[in-house]
Amino acid sequence: MADKIIQSMKFDERGLIPAVVQDAASNEVLRLGYMDNASLLKTLQTGQAHFVPSGDAPIAMPAHKLLDVRVNADGASLTVFIEYESKSTESRKPKSLLKDFSAAQRATPTDVAVVDVASMDFGIALHDLYSLIAERKDKRPEGSYTTYLFNSGLDKILKKIAEEAGEVIIAAKNRSPREIVSELSDLFYHLLVLMVEREIRLADVHNELKHRASQAPKKK
Repeated sequence: MADKIIQSMKFDERGLIPAVVQDAASNEVLRLGYMDNASLLKTLQTGQAHFVPSGDAPIAMPAHKLLDVRVNADGASLTVFIEYESKSTESRKPKSLLKDFSAAQRATPTDVAVVDVASMDFGIALHDLYSLIAERKDKRPEGSYTTYLFNSGLDKILKKIAEEAGEVIIAAKNRSPREIVSELSDLFYHLLVLMVEREIRLADVHNELKHRASQAPKKK
């Protein structure tokens, strides 16, 4: 039964699913981890929460009794309930990011938000579009422009990217924000088609950008 539930869950392109660890007694969220098929099955088999940190082997969350693992309504995340044991109550006290800021400070539009919701939404939209394009490549539904591109082959996709890049340049020269946004959207779409065609994952690009950012000179 557990195997069937796991197979129906929505893992990301890396084969991972986010898991929120929660204290069953206080409902306090303790951490966010990621699981893959193997670590999830190991969690269910051993009664100890196992996670997959980036680039490392699965690790366990020790000294805490596993009470339940639930698939959330979206099917793309988990909630792991544990019996949390800690000698220090202060260490598990939630830390507020807002209480140290006055209402005036929070209202200042120039302040940098801790979470850039717009950027998160953009990332989610790219992921969803990438998944849809991959599905189109696999199923090739009739009447789909994406199907047409895949059926036409790599040269056609590259030609469209060149055309759309040119349209972005023209829109930028015309100084029309709405036109630039429209042409950029077309370019993003065709770049995602290329990525799917050449089996390049969004995570691959993300990791490369993170690497470049880490190599950038630090401001003194």
